[in-house]
Amino acid sequence: MYKIVANFIILLILISSQSCNQKQNMQIYDLGIDPDRKFNKNELEEINNQIRKEKFDITIPYVMRKNDIDMWIHVMRDALPDYNIQEDDLFGAEDLGSTSGIFIFTDRGKKRIERAVIGRRWGATQRQYEKDKSHLINELGIYDIIHDPIFVTEPLASVETEYDFRFQGLRNFVEERNPKRIAVNYRDKLGPWETTRVIRDGISHTDFRLLTKELGKKYSSRLVSSEYLIMDYSISPVPTEVDLLKNMRHEELRLVNKAFNEIIPGKTKIEDLGNTGDYEVDITALRRMFTGESQRGRSAGWKNAIVQGGDIIAAPSQGKFAYVLKNNESEASKEIQKLWAEYLKIEKILSETIKSGLTAREIIKNYTKRLAEVDVIVVDPQLHMVQPKNNFPVFAKNYETNKTLISIDCHGKGKSSRKWKHDIYLGPRIGSYGPEWTYDVTLADNHHFVLEYFFYMPSPTENKSEDQYLLFWNHEQAIATKTGVEYLSPPQKEIYLIK
Repeated sequence: MYKIVANFIILLILISSQSCNQKQNMQIYDLGIDPDRKFNKNELEEINNQIRKEKFDITIPYVMRKNDIDMWIHVMRDALPDYNIQEDDLFGAEDLGSTSGIFIFTDRGKKRIERAVIGRRWGATQRQYEKDKSHLINELGIYDIIHDPIFVTEPLASVETEYDFRFQGLRNFVEERNPKRIAVNYRDKLGPWETTRVIRDGISHTDFRLLTKELGKKYSSRLVSSEYLIMDYSISPVPTEVDLLKNMRHEELRLVNKAFNEIIPGKTKIEDLGNTGDYEVDITALRRMFTGESQRGRSAGWKNAIVQGGDIIAAPSQGKFAYVLKNNESEASKEIQKLWAEYLKIEKILSETIKSGLTAREIIKNYTKRLAEVDVIVVDPQLHMVQPKNNFPVFAKNYETNKTLISIDCHGKGKSSRKWKHDIYLGPRIGSYGPEWTYDVTLADNHHFVLEYFFYMPSPTENKSEDQYLLFWNHEQAIATKTGVEYLSPPQKEIYLIK
């Protein structure tokens, strides 16, 4: 009997020990978040409604007066040119509240900019959209003047066409307000914004012709491009938008925490990292490779690769990183500790030099100087964009190979807070990429951007067939303030360990 009891006790101890070990292996770290706090999509829409109100109340007066614009006319016609029924997150639909109409904002010298919507055309697709989202215009109270929509069936049962009435009444509207500078949605100096997926080239030629005809020579001569105004509008987050970004970060961290804790070295496929269902977080692996091959786990050649000891598991968009311990390790290797120290050093300098109120060009000058003082050299290209592909000796040929080389591309995120997965490279681009004009754009307060950079730290090994450097990649969303970078979540100080 005693023997049976003793054996039973031993069994319980073994089970308990195994359970603890499994728990220890699964719970690698804790980000300090509430795992039960999940971001509700209905809540997202409510917050977006508040964002629209704040953008109209705060941002529109700011950007119009900054750009010396008395009247802003944004012309939208159903399906042309910056509207996609499949992606109702584009400028007219999401920001202005409709996919059709003449949107007019007038600075009449008061705190509140007058807002008007005229000339809305409702066809079949438009009626469906308005049925789903009519509250954006009619219920939020964001417009002062709303003309009834023009219902259209095709073909029209008269000799008239839409063009006969599309801009009716606009001249009288403008004459009554007598604006000196009228901004209209066409491009002039900034080019096509090829890295932008929101605002295309602007008003159609037909609409521009009809607009100028309606306005007459006096007011047509006062038309200017609204390109800078729209850009400033898009890259100027309001307080609720910043709060939303932080709420979204909470959800992202919950998923990162889940993904990291589910990793089983030797079994988990790298391509499966971050596949969390409703919303995927971008998780990859960084690993020393053979010269000429990419060290990034999401790059070509990594299909079916398995997480192994010595890997860095990275969630770059959230600024979270973990090291997979080898069998004989209880802490990160010396070279990984050195790499982590290099990351913290670089991150500190960038967080202190990227500030609102400065142009991208001024910021680049400042951080280039600061980084050089700690033997980190700023280079233009990224290694994986160099030919021969990913060849470090070729990449570092004209630089001091004993120093860390860094490539920086801190691009704007624009309206990405509106959706779970939405990326807009708009406005200032701090780094080596993007058109020249972006370098002289001043960062707005609370500028939402991606703190993206790749750095390559020399790390010689006896095996000369291996890369003689280690890669680190960060892609964290952040906010630029007058005093430096504000993170959406507390920055990571120590590298997490996966057993």
